Amino acid sequence: MLSQPASTDLRPEMTTAELKQAIKSLDLFLQDNIFQSAINDTLNKRSHFFDALLCQLWQTLELDNRFISLNAVGGYGRQTLHPFSDIDICIIHDGELTASDGTKISEFLTQLWDIGLDLGHAVRSLKDTYQACKDDVTIATSLLEIRHLFGHTEHQQQVLSALYGQDLWQSQAFFNAKQSEQQERHAKAQGTAFSIEPNLKTSPGGIRDIQTLTWVARKHFGVANMQSLRRFGFLTNDEYAELMECQNFLFRVRFALHQAAQRSENRLLLQYQAEVAKLMGFGDSMSIGESGSIAIEKMMRQLFRAMKRIGELNKILMAYFHREIIEQLNPEIIPINDNFEIVDQYIHVRDETVFIDRTQIMALFEFIAIHHDKIVGITAETLRLLRQVRRRLMGDLQDFQRCRQQFKAIFAHPEGMGLAITLMHQHGILASYLPQWREVVGQMQFDLFHAYTVDEHTHKVLKNIYAYGKDIKSLDKDLALAADIYQKMSNKTNLLFAALFHDLAKGRGGDHSELGAVDASMFAKFHGLKASQEKLICWLVENHLLMSITSQRMDIYDPEVVNTFAQKVGTLTRLDALYCLTIADIQATNDDLWNDWKASLLKDLYFITRKALRGGFENVLQIRTIVREHKQEALNLLRADADTTLAIKKLWQRLPIAFFSNAEADDIARYTQAMLQHNHTPTEDNQFNTLILLDDAVVKGCSDVFVYTKDRTGLFVKLFNTLAALRISVKQAQIARTKDGYVVESFKVLDFDEKPITSAQRRKQVLNKLHQVLDQGVELPKKRASRRHQSFNNHPTIEFLHSRKSTRTLVNVSALDTSEFMEQIASAFRALDLNIHSATISTVGERADNVFSLSNKEGQQLTLIEQQQLSVALVSSITG
Repeated sequence: MLSQPASTDLRPEMTTAELKQAIKSLDLFLQDNIFQSAINDTLNKRSHFFDALLCQLWQTLELDNRFISLNAVGGYGRQTLHPFSDIDICIIHDGELTASDGTKISEFLTQLWDIGLDLGHAVRSLKDTYQACKDDVTIATSLLEIRHLFGHTEHQQQVLSALYGQDLWQSQAFFNAKQSEQQERHAKAQGTAFSIEPNLKTSPGGIRDIQTLTWVARKHFGVANMQSLRRFGFLTNDEYAELMECQNFLFRVRFALHQAAQRSENRLLLQYQAEVAKLMGFGDSMSIGESGSIAIEKMMRQLFRAMKRIGELNKILMAYFHREIIEQLNPEIIPINDNFEIVDQYIHVRDETVFIDRTQIMALFEFIAIHHDKIVGITAETLRLLRQVRRRLMGDLQDFQRCRQQFKAIFAHPEGMGLAITLMHQHGILASYLPQWREVVGQMQFDLFHAYTVDEHTHKVLKNIYAYGKDIKSLDKDLALAADIYQKMSNKTNLLFAALFHDLAKGRGGDHSELGAVDASMFAKFHGLKASQEKLICWLVENHLLMSITSQRMDIYDPEVVNTFAQKVGTLTRLDALYCLTIADIQATNDDLWNDWKASLLKDLYFITRKALRGGFENVLQIRTIVREHKQEALNLLRADADTTLAIKKLWQRLPIAFFSNAEADDIARYTQAMLQHNHTPTEDNQFNTLILLDDAVVKGCSDVFVYTKDRTGLFVKLFNTLAALRISVKQAQIARTKDGYVVESFKVLDFDEKPITSAQRRKQVLNKLHQVLDQGVELPKKRASRRHQSFNNHPTIEFLHSRKSTRTLVNVSALDTSEFMEQIASAFRALDLNIHSATISTVGERADNVFSLSNKEGQQLTLIEQQQLSVALVSSITG
């Protein structure tokens, strides 16, 4: 053990400032020497320092220590005190406190607050302490770890004796309470620690899972620590060593997290991960998204694997505790075959040598699928055997022909993607079967819209597809079409295998879709799939982003876009599978990513493409045909007399063809009527007199903002930035110019809660703000850049897309979705005197994808030189 510096020594009569400095010196010393000591020694050293500090201050009070005691509880009682953990204390007294003692205790607590300690405290009589334990299991749990610091020496043992007995809490009730707490905690984390920002304390496999085991063991068995459980046969020596190794790693990460955050923080947020990785000794990290993130990746993979192992051991031990503590009635046993049986809804091996035959591992999960209505889990003994045999595997389970047949059978079974695939994922069997899966266990995805690691995301995709096989009435309306399509598929395993491989090549470098298709091809051949199956699975893996990108970046109501998409898809079978995979993928990416707008776009694209595929590509409606149909339908809706019809046609002659091809007939009718009735005459106070419509109906999952006004520089950007200032997100924008200098602009938007704007008051607020900015010249306040973007590389991606219009250039600009990005893009366009004809805006996570239709000042496509100039200008403008 290293000697502490003199600056950490405590002396009587130290001032508050001196005590603060001593605490600061201690934390700097521990931080600088974190690798010189075991983490438990470091935490103990910090606890001992505060023991001395509290006792020193306590003694100055001259309390009657025959009747009063100062005790550490909770984490402080365990002597696992992290840099910004609460100092939890319990002051216990016999009988009633005198007024003098009460005043002195208040002075003591005030001194601790003055020093700057985060204090958790309770002052109770011994009788009240017993009652508090009886009333609240959380208090009882905290006091299970009571540690005497000063004063009356018997209070600690009196409290422990009461808690170890059955008067305050019976073992069965205490176990049930702790088990319920754990189940609720896991449910909040959706049953996984494999989120990009895990909670080190409360996520499944976190520190709290180890503490729960300790609390139950202390209460029921009266043991001091987990090590003592070995003599009861619940933990093997290897399992105890594994549990402590994982706990120590989590302790080190938490210690570093407190240092990085400079506060009590248990959630390993993205903004802290680089600094934590550095403090943990994994190396320096550059901004997320650059090559330096490898240090974060290595740390997080170790963390996720540690939490996975803790979660598994917790499950085994809690099962053993349940059997020991809860009175067991005659168990219900259902034989399956010579190797397996079901014991009280848990599948159980009948012989501990079963897994010598490796094919029995896969048989276990096949039986879980087959007997899904009778099984809720795996017995502790069986899990322990699985863990042991998993480590002894000399190859992959897929090396065995019988295992390959069983794996296919699990995917083919209607309930295979239910409990069976979840348990295969949780207990490392997918990693033991597929080397590609093993490589992505705990694999980070460095962005703000992937909320889970690659393996957990893939597991969720499979679960989403599994849900499509259930009763359609029980699903959200947005999933009804996917469920209907999936249930009619003749071979569902093709889609499931594609989902399995769609992201497994991430992290290798290169295009993960292409690399994944190669892996899928090898898998198909090795597993004896038909050539047609292999071709479909590989196509889905390679193109799994195609439908999402097309729907969010392109104008899906443009026949040319549909034609191109339909040609890439080729068949209805592919379209059906791609639609289901796309929705399952988006929903498994982030709980907040899926919304009615995306659902509407994908559904529309599906039906438009389906019609194109059925009619043949040559029958895709041409733009002029669409325009004629839309105009006629709009006239029918308007029901105008002869004079009004003449006025309508006169107005329409001024409008560009894009106005009619990009809007539905009912929108064209509504916009036309508003434009005819609107007074465009400028006034002294309002030189533009802009027409702005904000519908009170939900249009395809979004609200619709329509603007008709005299064209002027920066109009589109002002509109966009005003909506951003109102916390309204633009999901799509279309611009069309008239022949006489006006412009019509249509925005599909969602409010701050990712829902359409349905409140009349909110619509009024939006309209007023738009009029203020567009007509009255009100300036918008500058918006501060989000701190969440500071760790991310904001180098834009610029891509020139194929345009079938000879006078237009399509450019895709992808950059961070900041408050300034549209102004930055527009300034580059202005610098080169370019015309914006249309724009499709799509935000995904922290990035915005924008596709613009442009022409140069002569109204023609950009030349190669002009494209190069635009690329340079955009990069310069966005990166500053």
